Amino acid sequence: MLRQNVHAFVSSALAGDLVDQAFGDRRLFKLELTRFPGSLAEAVVRYGSEASPPLLILEAVAPPERLIAELEALADVCVGGTNLIMLGSVNDVGLYRALLRRGVADYLVIPTDPVRLIEAVLDLYRDPEKQVEGQIVAFIGARGGCGSSTVAANVAWGMARHNVGDVVLLDLDLAFGGADLAFNQEIGHGIQAVLADPERIDEQFLGRFTTKYGDKLHLLPGPGTLETEAPITGTALETTLAALRQQARFIVLDLPRHWTDWVRHTLHTADQVVVTAQPDLLSVRNGRNLIDFLAARRRLDKPPFLVLNRVGAAKRGEVGVKEFAETIGLAPTVVIQEDLGTFAQATAAGRMVEEISARARSVEAFQALVSRICGSSGKPAPSAKPGGDWLKRLIAKK
Repeated sequence: MLRQNVHAFVSSALAGDLVDQAFGDRRLFKLELTRFPGSLAEAVVRYGSEASPPLLILEAVAPPERLIAELEALADVCVGGTNLIMLGSVNDVGLYRALLRRGVADYLVIPTDPVRLIEAVLDLYRDPEKQVEGQIVAFIGARGGCGSSTVAANVAWGMARHNVGDVVLLDLDLAFGGADLAFNQEIGHGIQAVLADPERIDEQFLGRFTTKYGDKLHLLPGPGTLETEAPITGTALETTLAALRQQARFIVLDLPRHWTDWVRHTLHTADQVVVTAQPDLLSVRNGRNLIDFLAARRRLDKPPFLVLNRVGAAKRGEVGVKEFAETIGLAPTVVIQEDLGTFAQATAAGRMVEEISARARSVEAFQALVSRICGSSGKPAPSAKPGGDWLKRLIAKK
């Protein structure tokens, strides 16, 4: 989706709240919304003297018999290619069909779920000729040493084994990341080279610039050195992820705990987030802060997946699973019991836990998390025809 302006003409508080919630969501962050009071009539006046934006959202307040005439007047003043989504309180299938026949992209009866408006907007930007866009899954730890990178690696490997398509694991801790060691692989080009020139990502990218592990898992580890580290910029990462969405079914991000602008932005815009914690007071405090941050910025999304790791590792002072969930305000998606021997063997061999021992206690937890993530990825709604057709159709009718 390109960065574009969106104008919304709404006269009721109900429609205004709907538009604000939808365009405050992470999925539409590239679209810049400007709200105006009024409806179709006011839009006709405005675009008589200025160019209309690529996307218009209009609240229909006129009776149905007058609405079509106002729509024709709007077509006279809008530039070609303007997409139109309409909101209204009249729940009438005849009106709905009449509007769609005239090229309106969608007509939503309010009140409605903001996600419905989000999907209507996204439908305008989906290319029916392209495959489903990949999902971005961001992993972050509530504290150092809680095993977030290990969870990310085992889940990425499990996704590839789950036959969901190509999976790319990006280790975004450039200085101290260990994805190359976790899989016992040479670094190759690595994520740093890709971030330096994200435009190089093309249809042959996965074969040329990633390190392959198995049939479907592709690794982009960090350089693992302090001497060559270059800072990650939000723009470069955003460009990289947008390109990778076209190449892989899932993009797994192993985020560092550095609380930078690009980390915050990535957590805000990722399709799914996994928070890994361990049952101690530091994880309770930091995990609660992370969950509150995500809840404030991802209001229309489900809560993050919570992995409670290394349960049973501390002989004293460990926070119980039930108490942890009550205090942090979120029940763990999976609980991983401490299994130091198996994890140590996997680390030493550069293998995933299930490759070392299919009967390890953590294997079932990893498999459950893979199923939850893949099952939550969702399917896109059918792509709508470009709403800009409404101009041509109305002009032809006139």
